[in-house]
Amino acid sequence: MDFANNTLTGSLPDDMCQHLPRLQALDINNNHVTGPVPRNLWQCQELIAISLSHNQLTGLIPRDIGNLTSARALLLGNNNLIGEIPHEIGNLHNLEYLVLENNNFDGPRHSNLERLYLERNNFSGTIPSFIFNASKLSILGIRTNSFSGTIPSTIANLRNLQWLDLSFNYLTSSTSELSFLSSLRNCRNLKVIDLTGNQLHGILPSSMGNLSTSLEYIYMPYCRRSGRIPEEIGNLINLITMSLGINKLTGSIPISLGKLQKLQGLYLYKNKLEGSIPDSLCNLGRLVELQFYDNKLFGSIPACIGKLSPLRNLLLHSNVLTYVIPSTFLSLRDILVFNFSSNSLNGSLPLDIGNLKVVVGIDLSRNNLSDSIPTVIGGLSNLAFFSLAYNKLQGSIPESLGDLRSLEFLDLSNNSFSGFIPRSFEKLLYLEYLNLSFNRLKGEIPSGESFANFSDNSFMGNSFLCGSPNLQVPPRKDIKTSPHRKSRKNTRSSARLPSSCEILPALE
Repeated sequence: MDFANNTLTGSLPDDMCQHLPRLQALDINNNHVTGPVPRNLWQCQELIAISLSHNQLTGLIPRDIGNLTSARALLLGNNNLIGEIPHEIGNLHNLEYLVLENNNFDGPRHSNLERLYLERNNFSGTIPSFIFNASKLSILGIRTNSFSGTIPSTIANLRNLQWLDLSFNYLTSSTSELSFLSSLRNCRNLKVIDLTGNQLHGILPSSMGNLSTSLEYIYMPYCRRSGRIPEEIGNLINLITMSLGINKLTGSIPISLGKLQKLQGLYLYKNKLEGSIPDSLCNLGRLVELQFYDNKLFGSIPACIGKLSPLRNLLLHSNVLTYVIPSTFLSLRDILVFNFSSNSLNGSLPLDIGNLKVVVGIDLSRNNLSDSIPTVIGGLSNLAFFSLAYNKLQGSIPESLGDLRSLEFLDLSNNSFSGFIPRSFEKLLYLEYLNLSFNRLKGEIPSGESFANFSDNSFMGNSFLCGSPNLQVPPRKDIKTSPHRKSRKNTRSSARLPSSCEILPALE
């Protein structure tokens, strides 16, 4: 009986099985059904699949549900069920698929399954030991609960495990070297390990290199890990994503990571890593995202980085990188976002920056860049975020910046730009943030619609600007041409020079 994906309301009658004794499938998934799970549902003895997920069911799971011994799938997720999960579910010896996620249960009980989802509930205490005797278990998802205690080495009993998600709990390791990770080498089909947001402490063991080569995803950010990244991690040649951010990892980035040629995401941000960025990473020909920000990396950005043509996001900010931006980087025609801010890069902005036609975010602030902004940057029609603040740039601000019609954020503050604010900026209709403060700009501040919401903070520290008194600058004063310099062909009495103002020195 399939009533899924409708707008059914009301509750399920307790006596429904008296009228449907031979029912084998009940699917009411994704409706607006309320009330409890029918107390006498067990009387439908031939039920194989029960799907009541994504409704508004309330109350307890009836203990008699353990009499549905033919059931292979029981889906009760995304409701408002409460209380304990009845241990009678353990009597469902044919059960292969149990979904209980996103309810308000407050205690786990026995289950013997191939897939177990207990995500986003209020479970607490240690992970129940019976789970580690479920030898057929392939998926274990208990994320976002309050489980605590150590992750036992008996997890090695789950030899068929493919997906392990223990994230966002309060779990720890019995040893500083994550002994449970070493025991997972017996799980030869394991593809996903997610330990995000647990309190694991200690170091990453070299035995990580002995994990199954089937492993594709490792997520261990915010786990309070310290020590070095082991070279042996380069043995996991099928990794697609490795996330070790927001830890206390030290030492250098292992050269062996260059062997992970299927890697698409590498996240080592917010650690204490030192040394240079190894050239071996340029072998990662499928890399899409590289995030090394907030470390202590030094040296230059590798010139070979231009080989990583799939790269879309490159975040290297808040390190100690030096030298110039390599010209080869500008061959990454599909880059979307790059952030090199808060380093010590020098030199000028490369003229080839105009090649990055699809880029949406550029942050080069807080470096030692000099010279001027190349006019070709006006061709970056998708650019929404652009910051060059706190550099040593000079010259005029190019009119072509007014062609950046997608621009929402522009910060050119704390440089040595001179000349006028381009009138073309009035065309930047999506501009929400503008900071031109602490430069050497002069003349009238444009007054178009896009400037209406900017305050004096956007323009302070430029001694020769004038415009609206609201901006804490002197008012505009039109300069009139003197009568004896008028053209004979122009008989108007007062020709005005557009966009001009004069700042008269104060009388001492």
